[in-house]
Amino acid sequence: MTKFFVFGFIFAAALALSACGEKENPTWAALRENRQGVQALNAKNPGLAQEHFAQGLSSSPYQSQIHHNLGLTLEEQKKPDDAIKSYQNADQLATTEEGHFAARFNSAILLGAAGKIDEALAAYQKALDIQPSSIEVKTNIELLLKKQDGKGGKNDQDDKNQDQKKKDQKNQDQKDQDKDQQKKDDQGKDKKDEKPSQYDNSPKYKPRPFKGDLSEAEVKKILGEIKQQEQKIRFDYSRKEVKERPRDKDW
Repeated sequence: MTKFFVFGFIFAAALALSACGEKENPTWAALRENRQGVQALNAKNPGLAQEHFAQGLSSSPYQSQIHHNLGLTLEEQKKPDDAIKSYQNADQLATTEEGHFAARFNSAILLGAAGKIDEALAAYQKALDIQPSSIEVKTNIELLLKKQDGKGGKNDQDDKNQDQKKKDQKNQDQKDQDKDQQKKDDQGKDKKDEKPSQYDNSPKYKPRPFKGDLSEAEVKKILGEIKQQEQKIRFDYSRKEVKERPRDKDW
């Protein structure tokens, strides 16, 4: 975003008085420090610039442009809160419309970046009071309003609702999976506990697959076959027992 600079200037009379060795006027001394601070700031030396601006304000604390330039220096040093205070001081002490506008505009930018949208909008509105046709101010206000709607508007609430629905569905899916697994575990346990039938491993007994409802005749036929198989098994077993029994002595 655009930054507005207010650098100030040096009166020629100040230099003349200094050269003559007379005591320098505090205002002129402050403006001299301001010029040197600006040079340091342009040379990318914000630390030195801050020293000059602070010295200038100690000589003449009511110089709006020095407060403003100090704010720019504090921004370079990543101290936005301190920079905002300097801009606000510059706004209070400004004697020109340019000074008021620049201080309000620059402080509004920092307030918006810090998420203080209402305060930023108020600062922009005050800047519009000075320059009602400023395209920069109107553009930044529009961007802030969109940002504000995105944070607290309906779309944001819808997103939260969707996220909650996804979380709930995920939890429900996990519960269903746990239930299915428990059911499988229980079925496996029951199957394991079942005692095998005496015919399960018999190669001679192979039950017919169930294909639907049976008639009475079919049921009787099946029962007859089962009975025959049982009799055959008993017969085979009896023969085996007789064969393996030791013969009695014939004496």
